[in-house]
Amino acid sequence: MYRINSGFRIKSGAFVTATIVSLILSSCIDDPPTHPEVNDYQSYITLVWELFDQKYVAFDVKNVDWDAVHEEYSQMAAGIGSFAELQDVIIQMIGTLEDKNAFLRIWDPSLGYVIHPTCSPENEINYVDSVLMAYLDPWMFTWDGSETWGYCIIDTIPYFAIKGFDYFFTFQTFKDVILDNIDAPGIIIDIRMSDGESLVPAIQIPGIFTDQTVTAFFTQYRTGPQHDDLSPLAVHNVFSGSLDYMKPVALLTGEQNFGASEAFVSVMAQFPQVTIIGDTTGGGGNIPGYFDQMYWPLWEMDNITCPFARVLTADTVSIEGNGILPDIYVQTTPADFLAGHDPVLEYAIEWIAAQTAR
Repeated sequence: MYRINSGFRIKSGAFVTATIVSLILSSCIDDPPTHPEVNDYQSYITLVWELFDQKYVAFDVKNVDWDAVHEEYSQMAAGIGSFAELQDVIIQMIGTLEDKNAFLRIWDPSLGYVIHPTCSPENEINYVDSVLMAYLDPWMFTWDGSETWGYCIIDTIPYFAIKGFDYFFTFQTFKDVILDNIDAPGIIIDIRMSDGESLVPAIQIPGIFTDQTVTAFFTQYRTGPQHDDLSPLAVHNVFSGSLDYMKPVALLTGEQNFGASEAFVSVMAQFPQVTIIGDTTGGGGNIPGYFDQMYWPLWEMDNITCPFARVLTADTVSIEGNGILPDIYVQTTPADFLAGHDPVLEYAIEWIAAQTAR
């Protein structure tokens, strides 16, 4: 599940130019759209449609006639009579883009902000949290204080679970644990439960596993009112750290991975000692917000995300709608989890044992 307190954004100034910062910080949903009169539901549809028309980054990979979408949902809005119905129409309209990083954030006085995804694909879940935690319990798995990652030692193999790539990720502590286990014959990194908010750990962590500078991925931004107004590709590199762990690494992935976690996979996939095990990642490679433009205002306290930037792999393939393929696909079924089995982790443990026995 996307963690929405911050958003999938590039925080370090080293990653972007001052031009892009100026571009985004000067933008708002009222430029050029203007807020309509209250209860003018069709005007609200136009407001949201125009926001995406002028800011959304990925029309070139979406098979959508955006003008026809506006006509269809504007007519639909003509027959509604409440903001609850309007919300449903907006979700359906933006849902035509099938973008996991586009969602409404609706204020509920009793619950606070409630997230309403506009895209809810039927992903094949290849892990169950309760089963995984029960499986790891004999090895005394513990979460780091930030609760964004945790680890244990399965026999002689360090196992890491990364819950989220966000600004609270304690990279130095993560690196210290690997340093403490630098003689381990292999490592398992499990990100099946992870989405991602920040590209920072997605670049930091791979530096542990390379002895050279490599191209991590590219980012690209919407820069103007036309759908093909896109910035040149901006390159982001991974730099070798002091560890250079070159022994076998099993990276466990699944369809629920999207955002920064997919950028991380795209980097790790380049390293010869890393094998991706599990399933294809979710293909949610767009970026919903940047600094204080994470959310765009709608009415009252409600708002919406509009992905204005995207991540492309080192070979310039857009992650959006594609995902990252595993090296080894491991099938899972609900019956496996009901029986207390985690086929992906079990396979990875056997795979690492075979690799390290050579």
